Amino acid sequence: MKLWKNGVFHTMCHPRDTHQSMGTDQGHIIGFDDDLVGLTFEETIDLKGAHVYPGFVDAHLHLLGYGQMLSRISLQGKSKNEVIDVLKQSFQGSLLFALGYMESGITKHDLNKISESVPIYIRHQDYHSLTVNDAVLNQLKYASESGVLTEEVALKAIDLIPKYNHDELKTILEEAIHRLYRYGVTGGHSDDLYYFNGFHDTVKVFEDVLQSMPFRTHLLIHHHTLHDFETSKKTWMDQSPYLQLGAVKMFYDGTITSKTALMFHPYQESDSQGIRVNDPQAFESYIKHARSLGLTVAVHVIGDLGLDELIDILQAHPPKSGQIDRLIHTPYLKKETLLKLKGMPLSIDIQPQFLSSDLPWALNRFSIAPELLFPWKSLLQTGLTISGSSDAPVEIPNPLLGMHAAIYRRSYHDGKVYDRDESLTPYEAVKLYTTGAQVQSMKDNRGYLKPGYIADMTMTKDNLFMMKEDQFFEEQIVMTVIDEKIVFRNTHKI
Repeated sequence: MKLWKNGVFHTMCHPRDTHQSMGTDQGHIIGFDDDLVGLTFEETIDLKGAHVYPGFVDAHLHLLGYGQMLSRISLQGKSKNEVIDVLKQSFQGSLLFALGYMESGITKHDLNKISESVPIYIRHQDYHSLTVNDAVLNQLKYASESGVLTEEVALKAIDLIPKYNHDELKTILEEAIHRLYRYGVTGGHSDDLYYFNGFHDTVKVFEDVLQSMPFRTHLLIHHHTLHDFETSKKTWMDQSPYLQLGAVKMFYDGTITSKTALMFHPYQESDSQGIRVNDPQAFESYIKHARSLGLTVAVHVIGDLGLDELIDILQAHPPKSGQIDRLIHTPYLKKETLLKLKGMPLSIDIQPQFLSSDLPWALNRFSIAPELLFPWKSLLQTGLTISGSSDAPVEIPNPLLGMHAAIYRRSYHDGKVYDRDESLTPYEAVKLYTTGAQVQSMKDNRGYLKPGYIADMTMTKDNLFMMKEDQFFEEQIVMTVIDEKIVFRNTHKI
């Protein structure tokens, strides 16, 4: 048994519900304060005043994609000329792949000047688009004047890249988890099973790594891998204490960056309102297939029209009683859509950082702005559970940055605060990554600090409910604990 003392333990049952000490045994919480009198502990950890919360969980990210980003050339925050300079300096005569490009007008003609014969890929920040040179287009047997590819065509181009082997995938997953420990993240809901080595090997990579690196991993089953799931001997949800196979992932529309999110009004200087990634009949067949197996679905949807249409489909094909589906993103809504959402068996995975990073330039792409922009308070008032996430590697998977965006709604692009009435309280913002992020785990022992609950903890230097705005950007994490094991300790802080 372990005694964790001299801390401020925030149970998340109520903003002011705290304790000073906590006992754990075999990976679970056994009690607090007076409950521990008379017990004998094999180990005592002095927290020196640190604030303790249930372990933070990122409800939508790409673990392997994040690990890949950490090992690839990054183009984040670079101008067109800077991107071209980085690519020129990095080109060694073999396939070149760079990540994090924010649209700045680069086309295949720019990349062809570096090489027309060796494949060059630059993946856009939204992860739904690529810009490639003629070498890639020729391999793909696809004509494009610009070299900009989106959605399914972009995925086909990615498939041309030589795959990682099993050990290489393990290495990038380990790197991702190590970095997440430093951000206080103890678990994540990840979409990886379609994009690397296929269902079977990718699941095996997670099983192998999680044996030695605890991390509460919930993997979505991409609809293109559903047949592999069916023919495997895997069961839905728990594979081990650290691995679950969750909802069936599918896409309804695209992104604002590529002007493929499905909107009620056309984009600026365009007749296009976006796209439906799948033919409506095909999409409905994916839903029916999932339902026939008794599974829930997790659907990417960004546009306000896309969300409205998706709600109608889910209402026509609901999950089994007691199950809930999940919507991923939903940043733009019509007011009447809130009424349609009320009472539905849904949770919503939001990415608060998108308001900070994307909203100012996204508004410039609309001919008419959506009625509601990132309406988190309004969504909470429908009674739905909202979970916080980063969509890493699109954003940095640091929950404190998400909490800051949820509380202050300030964009770092222009410093402007957008729709302050939709701000969350600090307590609500922390719930996004604790109690809210656990709704899809199908467990009743996560997300709070309570006796019988798992001993996953995130510890910070300061009280998250009382911090000033600039403190969210400071180095706050002092310790990360999973299953009673300390997986990260900031020796400078504790």
